[in-house]
Amino acid sequence: MFSVIIPLYNKRQFISRSIDSVLNQSFSDFEIIVVDDGSTDGGGEFVAAQYGEKVKLVIQDNQGVSTARNKGIQNARFEYIAFLDADDLWHRDFLYWMHHVMGKFPDVRMVGSSYSNEALPEKFDNPVISEIEDYFAQADYNTLFTSSSTVIHQSFFKNREGFKTHLKKGEDIDVWLRAFDWFKKAYYVRAPLMFYDLKASESMKSNPNLHQTVFSEMYKEDYAISDYFHSWQTFRDKYLLLNLFQYFDKKENYPIAKKLLRQRNNSYPMSRLPYLLPFSFFRHILPNPGLKKLVRNYLKFCFRYIYK
Repeated sequence: MFSVIIPLYNKRQFISRSIDSVLNQSFSDFEIIVVDDGSTDGGGEFVAAQYGEKVKLVIQDNQGVSTARNKGIQNARFEYIAFLDADDLWHRDFLYWMHHVMGKFPDVRMVGSSYSNEALPEKFDNPVISEIEDYFAQADYNTLFTSSSTVIHQSFFKNREGFKTHLKKGEDIDVWLRAFDWFKKAYYVRAPLMFYDLKASESMKSNPNLHQTVFSEMYKEDYAISDYFHSWQTFRDKYLLLNLFQYFDKKENYPIAKKLLRQRNNSYPMSRLPYLLPFSFFRHILPNPGLKKLVRNYLKFCFRYIYK
């Protein structure tokens, strides 16, 4: 029923934890596809020796996580694609609850769950399952779906572009946004069914050029979000203002950021205040976790309470 796609690049020390969390699932109708994206730490060889036929191992030259996920999708046998990063892990009932949602709502084509940065509870009794009819209206400051807690029906990847290989940041968010627009509905289990390892993740270490992020993609005139959702442009502007400042650690991002800010349709003047500071000022703020969190919390406050 589920094809579990795990992209692997130099995460040998974590990959057993990830794979074992799948093998130990209480729901057992799945296959595991690990795509070794040119690892140099012997991760692919380790998976082959440790798991053998329990895992379908695909090996490719290093081409990035998007290409790795796309390769996994191409090799998938089942109609539902579940994604898990090599340094994260699932609660043993993750697939059970994904399957439960599908049994309860036969029209489900996209489903996910919340996650935790701390130890996961032993079990969950009747977690709340939300039907999301307008994702863009609900995901202002939390995009809900993540690269390790999302399941998508194969039909999206057969009819739409998969993970875009030119994106280095937010390539997963780009897929979730376009997939929701494609399916027009999603479901969400409001229970932390995935452990997101902040220490193991490398995604927070550096930011790429803004041209290689989902922000620039979202503001293209031909971006593939239909007019069906009137909330799209509101979401897009809020998401930009909430997150853009984090990319001011690189001087080459300043002119791109200024252009993106000019492309907004909505003003939200209170949330605009941090962006009135010289962009160079953020190069001193961002290395300080406390100051960075302060800016982030201020922007969250704006959209949770002022521009709710």
